[in-house]
Amino acid sequence: MDIPLKKYTGIVLQVLLMYGFYWIGNLIQALLHLPLTGSIVGMLLLFIVIQLGWIRISWGEEGSSWLQSNLQLLFIPPTVGIINHFDFFRANTLLLVLGLIVSTLITCLLSAKISEWLMAWRSTHPGKKEAISCSHSSSESE
Repeated sequence: MDIPLKKYTGIVLQVLLMYGFYWIGNLIQALLHLPLTGSIVGMLLLFIVIQLGWIRISWGEEGSSWLQSNLQLLFIPPTVGIINHFDFFRANTLLLVLGLIVSTLITCLLSAKISEWLMAWRSTHPGKKEAISCSHSSSESE
């Protein structure tokens, strides 16, 4: 059996890079007592570093693809938490279901309105398609 060691080493390093940003985000959140979770702070920090061109987005593609393909494993801890706190969920079922319905409707409505706005903007600005497309960084195209 031939194991592509270079590919798996790259994936591990990319996942470790993302975990490093998660850890730094937690550290910043704890030090500054920010109202955001450390994972969000880390994600924002990673976004800023990518936008500044310090890290190319291609450096994390294989690792993020691997994480996405194994995403179901990351949902096991929350599921166990729900089972451990089932009394809370049973006591508040109506509120939780109502919250899920309302938040889903808000998400759908906002997505529809933003899509409508982008379509209208795109039809009135036909030469400016690149203004709403995703460009990673100017240094990546060289």
